[in-house]
Amino acid sequence: MINRIRENVIKDLKFDPHDLACEELRHVYRGKSSGKLIVLFSGAIVAGMLAWDIGWFYAGVWYAWLLIAHAWHWWLGRLDWASANVSIELARINRHVMAAAIAGLGWGALSIALPLLSRPSKAAVLMIMLIGVIMALPRLVVFLPIFFAFAAGVYIPLLLTTPFLDYETLHMVLFMLVLVGATLWATAREIRKILIDVLLKQVSSEQASWEDRLTGIGNRRSFDANMATTWAQASRAKVPLSLMMVDVDFFKKFNDAYGHQAGDECLRQVATALDGCARRAGDSVTRYGGEEFAAVLFHTSLNEARNIGENMLAAVRKLNIRHEQSSHEIVTISMGITTIVPTVDDNVQQFIEEADKSLYRAKENGRNRAEWKILGNVKRN
Repeated sequence: MINRIRENVIKDLKFDPHDLACEELRHVYRGKSSGKLIVLFSGAIVAGMLAWDIGWFYAGVWYAWLLIAHAWHWWLGRLDWASANVSIELARINRHVMAAAIAGLGWGALSIALPLLSRPSKAAVLMIMLIGVIMALPRLVVFLPIFFAFAAGVYIPLLLTTPFLDYETLHMVLFMLVLVGATLWATAREIRKILIDVLLKQVSSEQASWEDRLTGIGNRRSFDANMATTWAQASRAKVPLSLMMVDVDFFKKFNDAYGHQAGDECLRQVATALDGCARRAGDSVTRYGGEEFAAVLFHTSLNEARNIGENMLAAVRKLNIRHEQSSHEIVTISMGITTIVPTVDDNVQQFIEEADKSLYRAKENGRNRAEWKILGNVKRN
C-alpha cells in the first residue's frame, strides 16, 4: 500500500508545461535594478554620440523609443512577477514577447546609424550595444519566446546593415555575434536546469502534503479533494457513490495499554489492510483523522460496498493484533456505509454525516461490524 502511494507520486511527479513557461517568464524579471540603470546610462551615452554625428532629432527619437520600449517591457514584467503563484494567461505571455521584440529593436535600430557614424563612434556604439545585449540576453534566454523576440529585434537590423559597413566594423559585428552566442550557450542550459529542479521540488512538496506521513495513504486534505471530485463525477454520470467511514475499535485503550509506538504500528497495519481491499480504479482510502479512516468508492452500489466492507473487516481481523482491552481480544474495526446517486438537490456534507451516523450505530451494536444506509432512490445492486 505504502509502495503504491509512492509509485503514484513518482509517476505523477511532473509539471504542466504552461506552469514551467510561467515560472520561466517570472525568472526573466527577477534581475536587480542595476540592469535597468545600465540600459539607461548606456542609452544616454549612445544618444549623445548620435546627436554629435547625425543630429539631435534622430538621437532624441531613438532614445525615446528605447526608453518607452524598455519601460513597457519592465512594467509588464513587474505585474506578472508580483503574481507569484497565479498562472499567467497566454494572451499576456504574447504581450511580453511583443514588448521584448520592440525593446530589442530599440537596440537593433542603432545599426541603421552605423554607416553614418565616424569610425570612433562606430566602435563605441557597437561596444555599448554589446554590453546592453549581453546584460539582457542571458536572463531572457530562460524563456525562449522572449529571447528569440528580443534577439530578432537586435540582430535583424544589424545583419541587414552589414553590406553597408566597412571591413573593420564588419569584424566588430561578427565578434559581437560570436561573443554573445558563447555567453548564451554557457548560461542558458544551466539556468533552465535550475528552474526545472525548483519546479520539481515544488510539485513533490505539494504531492507530499496530500499523504499521511504515518500510514502512507492519503490524508484529510486528500479525502476532501477526492470526495469533491468523485461527487461531481457521480452526479454527472448518474451512478452510485459509496462512502465508508471506518474506526479502529477501542483504540484509546490500545494506546494506553501498549504505548504510542504500538498504536502507530497498529494504524499502519490497519491502513495497509484497508487499502488492500479497495484496489479498483476510482477507489480511495484515506486517513480521516486519528484512528478514523474513510473509503470513497466511485460507481459502487450498496451491495458492492458491503462486500468490500466485509473484506475490510476480515482483513483487519486477520492481522491478529492482540488487544486484551477489547471484548474481541484482537484489534477490530467498525464502519458505516452510505450510498447515493448524487443530484443537484443533495449535499455532500450530509452524505458524510450519514456515513458517520451509520458508524456510530455499528459501535452501539457491538463493534467489529458494518452498518449502512441508502440515501435517495438507489438500488442495492
